[in-house]
Amino acid sequence: MKNPWGGQKIIVAALAFIVLLLLGYSLFLYRPTVMVIAAQAMEIRGEVRGPGTVQSKVPVVVSSKITGILEKLYADQGDRVKKGQLLAEMDAAELKARLAAARAAQNRAQKDVARSRATLAKAQANLNLAQSNYRRDQEVFKPGYISEAAFDTTSAALKVAAGETAEAKASVAATEAAFKQAVAEAQAAAATLDYTRILAPMDGLLTVRRSEVGDTITPGTPIFQMVDMDWIWVAAWIDETQIAVLKVGQEAQIRLRSGRNFTGTVVRLNKEADMVTREMEVNIKFASLPEPLVIGEEAEVAIATGYTRVIAVPWNAVQEQDGHPGVLVVDAGVVKFRPITLGLRDRQRVAVKQGLKEGELIVSPSSQTKPGVKVKSRLVAGK
Repeated sequence: MKNPWGGQKIIVAALAFIVLLLLGYSLFLYRPTVMVIAAQAMEIRGEVRGPGTVQSKVPVVVSSKITGILEKLYADQGDRVKKGQLLAEMDAAELKARLAAARAAQNRAQKDVARSRATLAKAQANLNLAQSNYRRDQEVFKPGYISEAAFDTTSAALKVAAGETAEAKASVAATEAAFKQAVAEAQAAAATLDYTRILAPMDGLLTVRRSEVGDTITPGTPIFQMVDMDWIWVAAWIDETQIAVLKVGQEAQIRLRSGRNFTGTVVRLNKEADMVTREMEVNIKFASLPEPLVIGEEAEVAIATGYTRVIAVPWNAVQEQDGHPGVLVVDAGVVKFRPITLGLRDRQRVAVKQGLKEGELIVSPSSQTKPGVKVKSRLVAGK
């Protein structure tokens, strides 16, 4: 007698095989749908972005040239000051006494010079008289009208007068040298006294006050920090891959961390990149200064690098393979990697200088699939 269950097993196995065959076939025919955009020419505004901080081209530390105690303060941080304006004073009592003593010594030296010159004038007059007597006695000594003893007296008087004159000249030279030294010491004392008055070295803004009344100040100790208001800028750091399109004179948008927005102009491009971050400093000067101005405030800059009409794709459509940028295109239903050459860029798009033609289908975003996959395309409006 035949087993009826055997035939049923054969039928079930056959049905399972057919189901698996149909499933495999459907999987073979299945193609995922990806969103694509058509490459098209459009106007793109090139833009380079980077972080930065508000700085001054000319930051200055206001300090003392001498050691002393800070006695008075006439300004504070946040004040705008003019060149030569009195900002602070140091204790000057001891220096005033030194100056008075130096000027007294100068007056004494001046009087000594006057006395030595008077002595020289008297000695010179005696010398002139002794020379005259010597010439006269010499004329009468030769024929024997006066004795040798008398002529010797005249000669001795000439030598004495000459010695006194030489001594008087030396005294004048010494007193004049002493007077010059006294004048120099008085001038030095006056200059040191002037150093107790701390003056603004330029027109500008006091950004920080670092010392208080009663502090002992040594040369170089900061009392104030100030900046030149004519040269306030944002020092921005730009990746070195983008510096080729940057030029002095380009316009920029500046957004401060406080939420304020300003316009500016690129005024300087540094010529050395940071060896670690591979970034280069670019300085953007404000068209109008922030108020209030905060030196060191963080900022974000967007530098306009020009306009062009060219094929452009969204940033999310660009990927890299082996260090080369490219996009994924759908060609005859198959995804392929297409190397491209990038141009100007803004926040959303990047220009494609080479590698694409208008109308080609670009996978966007490229993360939907990978090269070699067969897909169905769903065209969406350009992003």
